Amino acid sequence: MNILYVRGGNAGTRTIRVHKILGMMAVTAAIALVVSAAVIVATHSSRVSNRLIIKNLESENGRLHSELARFRGEVEALENKMNMSFELQNRARLIASLDPISSDVWQVGVGGPAPDLKGMESAYPDSIFGSIDEGLDRMLRQSELQIQSYAEVIGILDKEKEIRDCTPSIRPLKGGFLSSRFGGRMDPFTGATVQHPGIDYRARTGNPVMSTADGIVCQTGRNGGYGLMIEIEHGNGFKTRYAHLSKILVNRGQKVKRGEIIALVGNTGHSTGSHLHYEVLFRKIHRDPLQYVISDGTCYD
Repeated sequence: MNILYVRGGNAGTRTIRVHKILGMMAVTAAIALVVSAAVIVATHSSRVSNRLIIKNLESENGRLHSELARFRGEVEALENKMNMSFELQNRARLIASLDPISSDVWQVGVGGPAPDLKGMESAYPDSIFGSIDEGLDRMLRQSELQIQSYAEVIGILDKEKEIRDCTPSIRPLKGGFLSSRFGGRMDPFTGATVQHPGIDYRARTGNPVMSTADGIVCQTGRNGGYGLMIEIEHGNGFKTRYAHLSKILVNRGQKVKRGEIIALVGNTGHSTGSHLHYEVLFRKIHRDPLQYVISDGTCYD
């Protein structure tokens, strides 16, 4: 191989003769040197890139572990609150005269000991997620069970409240005094012993008369010896009557509430003086009204 070398200025040229084999070796060496340099650069760049990726992954893994620990704590706290709610719910069921929910039913088909979340996390990274998912699924079914149970409790309590509201339980007027009791007594007009179907409260004319329970007015107006009278249908077999009134303040078919003023005390009908005659009937049978008067200040647990 001839290599022509041109000198600067007027120095002319110079020919260098190189053996073909030596030339090929030189070119090959140059190519190998360039390739080696490229490989070294690429390998170094790959290592740097991998270290950055690993560092980012380690950082992300640490963040996920922190989030998982926080989430696990929230799930455990929620489970504790669900257990407290279970106890309160059973107390509510007892108040409503319902059988408590058993622990087996509360587990809603999920049994076995509580999982070791920390051990599972270190030994089997995926197990902790499965356990949390199982716990959340159990609590979801427990919440559905609670909704059904509370609906049952509320239904019972609402029904009992309706019964209580429709049961005579207060004095039919404020003031006045009891002048005649329920049962046998002497008729003030004839002197004969007769059955008194209610009780009498001596009070001034115009004293307000109250309904002793929720109900519907089923009769108003004059009724023989009762004079001006009101009869109220309370449901559940109860009726009340208010007689010898001076004025009626409600109409037939009107709904009234316990404690609502319905009339004024008077002296109409078969009466010897201003008073209120009050009767309680249960399934058409007269009952002693005093058994359906709760004393002021009385409390029941």
